Amino acid sequence: MDRYLIRKNPRVEGDVQEEEKRQEVVDDSDVEQEEESPGPSSQPFTSTEGAAASHDASTLGDLSMNAQDGPKIPTLHKYPTRMFGVQQRSFCKGWMEPYPWLEYSVSQDAVFCFACRHFLGGGGHGFHREPTYTTSGFHNWRKATASFKGHHESMGHKFAMEAWTEFKLKAKSGSKITNMLDKGHSVLIQENRRYMMGVVESLRYTACQGIAQRGHIEDEDSANRGNFRELLSVIGKFDKTVQKKSDNNPSNAKYVHHDVQNEIINVMAEMIRKQLRDEVKDAEHFAILVDESKDISKKEQISVIVRYLNTESERVVEEFLHFTPADGLDANSLFASIKQTLSRCGIDLNCCVGQCYDGASVMSGCNNGVQELFRREVPQAVYIHCHAHRLNLVLVDCVHNVDAAAEFFETLQTLYKFFSGSVVHDLFLKKQRELSTAQRIELKRLSDTRWACQYDAICAVKRTLPAIIATLRDTVRDKNAKRRTEAKSVSSLMDEQFVLHLILFEDVFRTTKFMSDALQSPNFDLLTADDLAQSVITAISEKRTDDNWAAIRKQAGDMCVNTGIATVHREKRQTQTAKHLEGFIVEAPIERPGMGSMDELKTQSFYPVLDRLLMELRRRFSIEANGVLAGLPALSPNHPSFLDKQVILPMARHYGVSEENLCAELHQVRRLLKRKEEQGCTINSNQELLSLMRPYKDAFVDLYKLISISLTLPVTSASCERSFSCLRRLKSYLRNSSGDGRTSDLALLAINPLRARALDIDRIIDAFALNHNNRRIVLL
Repeated sequence: MDRYLIRKNPRVEGDVQEEEKRQEVVDDSDVEQEEESPGPSSQPFTSTEGAAASHDASTLGDLSMNAQDGPKIPTLHKYPTRMFGVQQRSFCKGWMEPYPWLEYSVSQDAVFCFACRHFLGGGGHGFHREPTYTTSGFHNWRKATASFKGHHESMGHKFAMEAWTEFKLKAKSGSKITNMLDKGHSVLIQENRRYMMGVVESLRYTACQGIAQRGHIEDEDSANRGNFRELLSVIGKFDKTVQKKSDNNPSNAKYVHHDVQNEIINVMAEMIRKQLRDEVKDAEHFAILVDESKDISKKEQISVIVRYLNTESERVVEEFLHFTPADGLDANSLFASIKQTLSRCGIDLNCCVGQCYDGASVMSGCNNGVQELFRREVPQAVYIHCHAHRLNLVLVDCVHNVDAAAEFFETLQTLYKFFSGSVVHDLFLKKQRELSTAQRIELKRLSDTRWACQYDAICAVKRTLPAIIATLRDTVRDKNAKRRTEAKSVSSLMDEQFVLHLILFEDVFRTTKFMSDALQSPNFDLLTADDLAQSVITAISEKRTDDNWAAIRKQAGDMCVNTGIATVHREKRQTQTAKHLEGFIVEAPIERPGMGSMDELKTQSFYPVLDRLLMELRRRFSIEANGVLAGLPALSPNHPSFLDKQVILPMARHYGVSEENLCAELHQVRRLLKRKEEQGCTINSNQELLSLMRPYKDAFVDLYKLISISLTLPVTSASCERSFSCLRRLKSYLRNSSGDGRTSDLALLAINPLRARALDIDRIIDAFALNHNNRRIVLL
């Protein structure tokens, strides 16, 4: 039996000898080839038989997944090398010019033929699919030129190139292809596309709103077929074409099945990811934000966010990419998942300049954590501990390590639990209505992982304290013995000391709440965050005075009077000198203040709380602790060290900027800024400096790069937390069986509704028609 089956066709019969000669050249390329069944096709390669044959290449995340992607051509600073004898050889990007069908896999360090992979599948044309260029990949760089030339001249490859050319023309024409068809066929296509517009818009609306799409029972006679089907029915009431197709089309040609829904949702999501990929590529640098959380189905989901400088809007943005299920919670598994996500989205890992995670040891470990594994592969990617998590750790540390604070917040939690009972809660709301006409307020639960929840809990108690006291007094007389006993216990905690702590912590935590809210903005940069932290430290330091303590005591006393809380004033006992100290000069105090006295609260609560906060803030918020980040102030126009070479130099060296180039550019930039200042132009921030230097980007390449990086470096991973909020809305108790791909695509559309609504519906339908295998209605 012949090794390859060649169909006798007048178009190719005369070139059989040439084909056999070419096979001899490829067989000498020292690359293993496997047997494949023939199967060319003029359509994109989607047959089951062919898909199984190309399984290895199709599963590579850095290769094109379908015909619409086009050849993947990653741009690397340096390609991997292989030893051939005594010489090292690597892939050369210049090969892409004479052979545009090449696509390179970074993970395999091999090239593939885009045309043969997608357009030479099952079909009966009799052409052989070379495994070297479709499955295993070619990497014998020593014989690359000869092998590429032989493959380029093969008949099978020429046939695939013709099919690819026809496919591109067909895709380019899009909906205009109907002009080449007869009138009846054109009308049919227009009706089909009109119907698909209703399907797409229904899916897009429900996805952007983050509401459920599918119903529990979607039969025609079901009372509720889900939001998607019901919305499509509403559209049909105003569009006769949609109504006709929905009523008359066969059940397998209505395109409302959940698999079709997944395809259309994926098409829209991939369009948005392509926009993000192009924006990151234009920015040249990006930072990555990663966090993980467990969804309602008990599955760990990894949220991957990229932060970059948008060249069009000239502002920093943080964009969600993907939810990836975690194969494991160890550092190696998490790092592999992050790499896989970036590769799938077509983002070059080597362009990463910063990484931001929470303080978990598996992420921030300096020896084997994710950040260290990332830095081993991308040394320039600086690790930054999320500032919002840092601030939360400061507050939690203060709450747990100062006895007075720990007792106070435990009392707040006791209040929350007691007032959560249905009877007490109803009475509490009634008392609020009687004592005030303002909107009712609920008490807040404390949590170590929820940012600024302590301040919210304090404010709720402070604003409803009169209603709390009135509720407790009525509950003490309740007929239920258990409820009555609990009310007496809680009432005993509502004393002057509790009110004083309420005023103290509300005043202190109000300052940190402002910082917590500001840090969650995606436009914040590291230098601004450091300035904000220093201002908070200064503000808390100024509160550590006797005058402030006296003001807090007065305010607490007034609140006790207004709410009817009894104030106890203990007289200080007279100091008596011990007999064995008679005749001596006593310089230190020899008495212990009574328990619960104001002096004791001042020394054991007021000062320890402030001192603990200041100590933790200074320890955790210090930009000088990182030698690379210490150069950021020198890029701020308002900082005393602005454009100081010695300050910038460590950061410049870290990101590959030579000292000579830096000195030359700094000298010229000073002269440029001086001229701009004479013209009346003032610069007050890094963003304004970057905008000023944009026209001179080519002249100040290195300095422009450093300023861009300073704005790109992440501050917090708050965007990951926001994505988890979206995940909780998408995967709820009643929607816990959604597939991973559908969940990730829906999250991308829900998080980016403006981008989703701006997608061209004709392009969505065209992409779906080109991708969909079992085409029951003609759309092109």
